[in-house]
Amino acid sequence: MRDTRERLQGTIEEYETALEELKSANEELISLNEEFQSSNEELESTKVELQSLNEELQTVNQELLAKVEDLDRANSDLTNLFASTNVATIFLDRDLVIRSFTPAVTSLFSILATDRGRPLGDLAIRLDYPELQDDIKSVMRTGTPIERRVNQNVAGRPHFLCRLTAYRNTEGKTDGVVATFVDVTGLARSEERQRTLIAELNHRVKNIITVILALAKQTLAQTQGSEAFLTRLYALARSHELLARESYGAVSLEEVVRVALAPYFSEGGQRLTLSGPPITLPPKVAMSFGMILDELATNAVKYGALSNGSGHVSIDWSSTQTPDDRTSTLTLRWREDGGPRVADPKQRGFGLTLIDREVSYGLSGSAAYDFGETGFSGTFIIPLKQRPESSGS
Repeated sequence: MRDTRERLQGTIEEYETALEELKSANEELISLNEEFQSSNEELESTKVELQSLNEELQTVNQELLAKVEDLDRANSDLTNLFASTNVATIFLDRDLVIRSFTPAVTSLFSILATDRGRPLGDLAIRLDYPELQDDIKSVMRTGTPIERRVNQNVAGRPHFLCRLTAYRNTEGKTDGVVATFVDVTGLARSEERQRTLIAELNHRVKNIITVILALAKQTLAQTQGSEAFLTRLYALARSHELLARESYGAVSLEEVVRVALAPYFSEGGQRLTLSGPPITLPPKVAMSFGMILDELATNAVKYGALSNGSGHVSIDWSSTQTPDDRTSTLTLRWREDGGPRVADPKQRGFGLTLIDREVSYGLSGSAAYDFGETGFSGTFIIPLKQRPESSGS
């Protein structure tokens, strides 16, 4: 019985010990559960923060995508701009190494797409511009832009305006050089034509002054009075007006004839007949013909077919070409009929003297006159030089 009691007592003690251990384990489990709950709460809070951060990252990502699209669009616009303007442009860094360039540069430099990163001095240049490297270094050193007019080393020698400017970074500091080459061949040729035109105009003005002085001297010396002098000046003015309308270029022979004879024949009148193929005259020849025709018409009014109401004047012209096609000969014929009979004067008047001088010295031609029974007639043979073919200059 005692043994049973002792065993029971031992079992009770073991049970109590196990119960305490279970209580202690339970307390530990409760504590662990509280820790888990706290960790879970922290995890929930972290999850919320992560969700918020993810939303912020998505917003930043969208902004970056928008900026990338803007950058791509700006790059595309810049590429299309360079392509449309056809401006050769090279971007160089501080060491004169090529950063990038536009397609038009390939016509001026021996350059390939793989040459980015090479020094500019390694490339062959097709421009007559030995000072290029020194100018680029000067822009790098001073930041002052440099402009030069240069020629290309090819046939026709196209002209380019080279502009060197400093490449500045976001801080405004010089970080390289931008070299642009703009084709100004058309402008250069226009300037050359303008210089030629001004020189030619100055020469013509001098010739006009000489002619006016000769007209004044001859007219006043022969005591014909101011009316004859003014008539010749008006003829000179009409020829100049015609040349001005054509920008002092070549003019139609028929137009020269009609302008010169306008004061003597009414529009659509029957007293003047014109015939001949289309021929253009250089300005100098047109000016001389205007004066010659005015003198012929003046003489016809005073002494010939236009001195009555039934006379008639016919003018025809033709042109023959030399075998080498470099010169042609103009033949113009003036015929009068229906007027009073005219006789060959023993002494040439100022009108025919002026005509002879213009034909012989001014135009290097010849003139022949016939004072026939039916009326006066004159034949004028003038050599015309052809314009040389353009060589692209």
